[in-house]
Amino acid sequence: MVKFSFRLPNADYLGFPATAQGILDTAIKAEELGFDAVFVNDHVIVDDSARSEPWRQVYDPLMSLAYVASRTSRIGLGTSVLIMPYRNPVVTAKMIATLDQMSNGRAIVGVGSGWNEDEYAALGVPHNERGARTNEYLRLWKACWEPDPVSFKGRFFSFDGLYTSPKPVQQPHPPIWIGGSSHASLRRAARFAQVWQPTPTPLPTLVSNWQYLNDVSAEIEREEPPRVRMSFRAIISDITGVSASGSDRPPGLGTTAQIASDINRYRQEAGLEEFQLNCHECGSLQQLLDTMDALAQEVIPKVDA
Repeated sequence: MVKFSFRLPNADYLGFPATAQGILDTAIKAEELGFDAVFVNDHVIVDDSARSEPWRQVYDPLMSLAYVASRTSRIGLGTSVLIMPYRNPVVTAKMIATLDQMSNGRAIVGVGSGWNEDEYAALGVPHNERGARTNEYLRLWKACWEPDPVSFKGRFFSFDGLYTSPKPVQQPHPPIWIGGSSHASLRRAARFAQVWQPTPTPLPTLVSNWQYLNDVSAEIEREEPPRVRMSFRAIISDITGVSASGSDRPPGLGTTAQIASDINRYRQEAGLEEFQLNCHECGSLQQLLDTMDALAQEVIPKVDA
């Protein structure tokens, strides 16, 4: 069975202001409609560039998921992605373990290393250390989630024989999802992740990167490579008023039938069976909720058929 997750509006990237109530309403609806997980974005403090404009208001991802956890019972609660180097990794490991406990084992930790140099500078973290810190913090998280007392020795953090509980409900730890399509990101996914989550990617590139991920997994003698859940942008033209036709129509933009056909093409030509649906160009919360309904009622049944 094909799996679908959904991104919550914890940032202004959709074109309307993010609100606490909108985050909650969307999460509750996603659970009612049968999505298997919901995900939130991460930025802390951004510059005034055009690329940063959609991220000037972002509700904290872990706090948002804790809020959603209290009003849902089944759906997975994930970050897509948490920018690891921004936060003290010991504190973050504690927060994730707490979320997993309070949600009865529903936390999913999608992580990345980020791109915004001004954001790094404002947070006092060297941008050129982001890859090294991400790798070390992943190792540190796993150490913190092991039985106490815990020890760790790294370039940035070290400790010996200390106690940090509670531990996560999910053992050995909540699933780690890693995005990115650079060779460094793919090697990181092979080493640490249960799921590789690429951004919307053309089919030939996706297939090539997936093969590289499998090759690296074999090189490190990993028994099973990470599963793949691709982020897929969904813009339903009948709801948003955004349209394109012919060769100008990108995958994910169009009628519900066209979007279902696009998803099925990725299934047939790349072998994908998991998708993260990210809606775009919704000018209001109601348009987002209507898009969710259309995806669940019209698109997903055509994919599963």
